[in-house]
Amino acid sequence: MGHSKAEKAKTHKRIVAIASKRFREEGLAGVGIADLMKEAGLTVGGFYKHFDSRDDLVAEAVGSTLGAWKRQVDAAASGGPPLRMSR
Repeated sequence: MGHSKAEKAKTHKRIVAIASKRFREEGLAGVGIADLMKEAGLTVGGFYKHFDSRDDLVAEAVGSTLGAWKRQVDAAASGGPPLRMSR
């Protein structure tokens, strides 16, 4: 039985979030797909249902991190909470 589009999107987002965190902690070269997928509770084969390549995941994870950072910068600039340097 297949997964719904919503479930697939949620899983995709979870993989990106895990990758983003691990890349920040260990660097791009320090994290393998097998480890990421294991942490997500998925198989390496399942990776290719979400991404064409490791480079695609890296690009999305880095973009996600930069987007979050930009939102914090914008919020601080408009009088919101100050920036914090955390992982």
